[in-house]
Amino acid sequence: MESPVCSEYKIPLITAIIFRGDYLGTAANGFIRNSPRNLANLCHSASQQFYENWMSQKIGDIAPVAITVGNVKYKDREIYQVSRSSVKRIMAKGFCPDDSLDVHVWLTFSNMTVLDLTIIPTLLSKGLASTSDFNDLRYVIWEEGGDSDFEYIPVLQHNNFMYAVDKVAGHA
Repeated sequence: MESPVCSEYKIPLITAIIFRGDYLGTAANGFIRNSPRNLANLCHSASQQFYENWMSQKIGDIAPVAITVGNVKYKDREIYQVSRSSVKRIMAKGFCPDDSLDVHVWLTFSNMTVLDLTIIPTLLSKGLASTSDFNDLRYVIWEEGGDSDFEYIPVLQHNNFMYAVDKVAGHA
């Protein structure tokens, strides 16, 4: 039988390791490294794949994650033009392979930590940043109130958003 003191602190200790240690960064790097192509402009697909993998493991019970749709600012510049009505329109249209999605998608953990697997390569591909801006990082882990050039503006939490707007996951 577990000690009451030990079990009382087990979940907070594990989540501290996940979010304050480098576990989340290691998971993000592993995902990106195993992706067969650049993740620029694949936010809905990459987020869906990471979500499904994370939630299918025991870690998903300890540190649940959700898919978030919205906008992101980089150095006070909005990257997309996102509103509740624009997200509704995108979802109502469904799969439109010739249209780009003018939204951003990322992962939000239950403690409100954001993991964004695609914003750095997307900013690079749009010419809005350079690799030197990110100290060799290929992902963003963001917390509100932290010292960051990013700001995340959620509009919708939808754990199957990709399937609402795409036919198949473009393997990120």
